[in-house]
Amino acid sequence: MALTIHNIVTGELESPLAVSLLNSGFHPEIEEESIRPFGYRNDIVRLDGTVHSGMMVPVPVWLIQGSKNNILIDTGLGEIDEIASMQSRYGVDFLPARNEGQNIVEGLLKFGLKPKDIDIVVLTHLHFDHVGNNELFTNAKFYVQRDELPQAVSPPSFCMFYYPDYAYKVTNLKNRLIVLDGDFELADGIKLVKIGGHTPGCMVVMVETKLGTVCLTSDVMYNYKNLEFNWPMGSFWNLPELMRGYDRIRIEASIIVPQHDWEFLEHFPTGSIGD
Repeated sequence: MALTIHNIVTGELESPLAVSLLNSGFHPEIEEESIRPFGYRNDIVRLDGTVHSGMMVPVPVWLIQGSKNNILIDTGLGEIDEIASMQSRYGVDFLPARNEGQNIVEGLLKFGLKPKDIDIVVLTHLHFDHVGNNELFTNAKFYVQRDELPQAVSPPSFCMFYYPDYAYKVTNLKNRLIVLDGDFELADGIKLVKIGGHTPGCMVVMVETKLGTVCLTSDVMYNYKNLEFNWPMGSFWNLPELMRGYDRIRIEASIIVPQHDWEFLEHFPTGSIGD
């Protein structure tokens, strides 16, 4: 049976240009309009009432079907009020939101599944918007890179998007974590590739579908402008490592899917790949 990938949106986050593109996408020889990511707007109203420019980007998880196990890539955005309060304590006021239908439980039901039916969760990295619903998957084993754990369990103060308040999302799983060191063959046609770059242990997921090898990039590639211009996002751990990852992804994948971009639905209107 061929592998299929399904996009399930769990909420949205404000993403200023400085987060989406290194140097806010400025280059003296590139027109400003041409490098702005999909959905750029000037009317994002934060919780304090101030108005800002940027994008409201999707926070997806990816359901892989066709293997002997039900596999989920990340668990997405957790409770909105908890996130807003947590980020505010650390001086981050980017808007989190959840609109109608952006619910991981409802999303799984569309494919006849409940959280208890998920066998494997791959945590591509441990930023808050990738681990927010971990507690729902009571029967799953969780795969993560060893290099991610120190940042998530005891974040240094400079590690944006890892929050001490969210460490429980990982520590509560300690008996079900499978800790990896490097690339790993998860199942027939599914390979976890440690890229790093964005975070110390960030992984991408290579999936063999009838359309070819699909790379789910996680935040290694945040949006399609990162892909088009070979221009990284503004949040990274190791820039040379990240750019080596871009080269590897282009060599190994025939379809590259950035993580946080509504433009995905322009390329795959059903929200699925390989069905």
